[in-house]
Amino acid sequence: MSTPSTRVVSLEQGGFTNARARETRPVLSEVPPELADRFLLVAELSRVRWPADAVVLRVRDLTARHGAPEIPLVLKWYHRLHAPGPDVEQELRELAEEEAPHLERLLETGEADGHPWHLYWSHGEEDLAGYHADHSKGLRPEVVRSLVGQLYDAVTALHERGVVHRDITPDNIMVQTRRADTADLVLIDFGAAVHRPDEAEEPRTDWRGKPLYLAPEAGLLRQTVSEAGDWWSLGMVIAQLALGRHPIDFRRDEEVLAEIATHDPDLSGIGDRRTRRLCEGLLTRAPEKRWHAEQVGDWLDGKDPDVAPRTDERIYDDEETRPAIRPFPFMGREFIGTDALALHLDQNHVSAARMLAAADDRARLAEWLGQFETVGDRSPEELRRLAALRTELDRPPSVGTVVRLLNWLGPGLDVSWHGADLDVRGMRLLCQAARDGHADAVSLLRHLAEQPAVLTGLARRPGGHGLDETGRAWRTLRAGWEPTVRELRGHEIGALPGAAAALRRTVAVDAWLLQLAREPERTRSRLTDDILHRRAQLPERVPWFDALLDAREDDLRLLAAHLLYGQAQFAAEELRRRRLVQETDRMLAADQAGLLAVLRRLDRLPTLGWALLGATLVTAPWTFVIGLADVLGRAPEDAVVTAWLEALPAAAFVLAVELWTAAYIGPPFYHPERSLAGLLIRHAERPGRLARTRAGRYITAALLVLAVFLGFYAIVLAPWVWPLASAVAVAVWSVRRCLAHRR
Repeated sequence: MSTPSTRVVSLEQGGFTNARARETRPVLSEVPPELADRFLLVAELSRVRWPADAVVLRVRDLTARHGAPEIPLVLKWYHRLHAPGPDVEQELRELAEEEAPHLERLLETGEADGHPWHLYWSHGEEDLAGYHADHSKGLRPEVVRSLVGQLYDAVTALHERGVVHRDITPDNIMVQTRRADTADLVLIDFGAAVHRPDEAEEPRTDWRGKPLYLAPEAGLLRQTVSEAGDWWSLGMVIAQLALGRHPIDFRRDEEVLAEIATHDPDLSGIGDRRTRRLCEGLLTRAPEKRWHAEQVGDWLDGKDPDVAPRTDERIYDDEETRPAIRPFPFMGREFIGTDALALHLDQNHVSAARMLAAADDRARLAEWLGQFETVGDRSPEELRRLAALRTELDRPPSVGTVVRLLNWLGPGLDVSWHGADLDVRGMRLLCQAARDGHADAVSLLRHLAEQPAVLTGLARRPGGHGLDETGRAWRTLRAGWEPTVRELRGHEIGALPGAAAALRRTVAVDAWLLQLAREPERTRSRLTDDILHRRAQLPERVPWFDALLDAREDDLRLLAAHLLYGQAQFAAEELRRRRLVQETDRMLAADQAGLLAVLRRLDRLPTLGWALLGATLVTAPWTFVIGLADVLGRAPEDAVVTAWLEALPAAAFVLAVELWTAAYIGPPFYHPERSLAGLLIRHAERPGRLARTRAGRYITAALLVLAVFLGFYAIVLAPWVWPLASAVAVAVWSVRRCLAHRR
């Protein structure tokens, strides 16, 4: 992180007149009125806060003097007292005509409303600060070397023409294109640049730059300008990229300047030896011993130039004496800087809470804070908040008071609580750790849920923008979770095994809800992609799971779908099992139908043969009975004639009915269960078994006598009854057989 440019030094302190602090440009976020007919505004690239800041706009040139009008350009409009000098402009125009791919290319200069303007090529949207945010764990040594080589070319090209940049920072280095981990860089923004021909050693009181990247000699009240300062700034940028963080923990301007004036930056975290040696050479506090172009060039060629010994001493004794600050003791250490105390109070929150609970310790802290009412250039608002804090420390502080205390002590520190980063990436890691069950993360998440004042108060810190909105959104999501769960339990989801446990509001659920509140679009997209990927692996589509996923604008239902994936998998496997059973039954039925069709074709002739046999067995007795009646002459002649007339059609009818029944039922169901032949065969066994018993003999004899009597009666009186009765009986039984088979 970097702080804004420091204000111009006042006249009383040896600075320039008030004209340099008075804004005279008519517009600060639009194209200058004199250039409005030529340039079309596309976007405002930076906001003007001080007269020393340039108006930086992305524009299109309607006159197409430098290519097609669709090509975006960058227009910089300077305050007339804070613009690069004419000699710097001349050098930049000459550099633009040469091959300097890593330097911003100046196309044109002019004046509008009495203030100078520059026109440059546009070099993309991303600066090195954004690139570093994507590589916050530090860059690999080979990537660092590639970036150093590009910046070396840019800085040496400037220095060879006597131009000192004075403001080399990550936000003044554009990432023109990316190639995997490495990138093409362009050094921009020459608003603070000066021209120093012939190595003229002339100090300047025009104090410019950002303290985090200023060399020790450039941090003096009367700022020294030299090429060595650019190499220090380059070293700070490279160290930040290699470490993944800035080497200095302080953020207040006076504390940063005091730190670099008295201590060497801590570079021990750089693992690669050659990268660490480069940073040590560039960040040597004595400018005469610091690496310059020659040593950096040798390093790029694979050599190891000598590095001056490290020292923790003040280099310049003539620096204006700063007011002495009494130290504040905490955990065995004494603190002078507010940033350092804020860091230790936050990282050691248990000891801090114990200290703030003691009235004597609070009184000492309030007294120590009182020193800063006269030390440092603090605004009236900052002093008002300091007075309120000292009053609140008269009693044990609330969580909100502790937040305000840390915010005042370290307003420039990255947002954190209990030692955990709470910027966007830190919040993401915290939520993941809480879901993984890490005790510290779980405890902190519960604390944030119980103390909404924490997120609200931390929104003022760098990286904490939007935390107040996050806290409100988190409370809304947590309040809506239980009603959503009750509604889901009222459907078929409630009957699923384990659904109640999966939807119980745990720390993991609160972590997801916090992440949805902090990064709604990203988290929603991640959950959706994860669920879609896992749903594609389910063996069957589950309707209730699809319904939850379809409600993508409802974050709570989307999270419920994520949590219920195990139940969805169980339901999908059950659906697949049922479908497999149904498919097996269907295939078995199809196989049986095919087999039956084959059997019916193969057994059709035997089946019809059995039908013919059955019909013959039924009709054969007719001929015998009617012929016997005709031969004996006992029956009336008209009855015999009638019988003979009925016999032929009745036989044909019985034969046709039985053959049709056999064809309709077909094999293997016709014979022997439903055929006439089978019926006669089955019933023929019973009289035989009955005749083999003693009682059966008498019964069989009686039945035979009855059969003879009935046969005699049929012969004598009604021989026509036989064919008629047989035909009717066969017809009725055939109807019953067909209906039974159909059922």
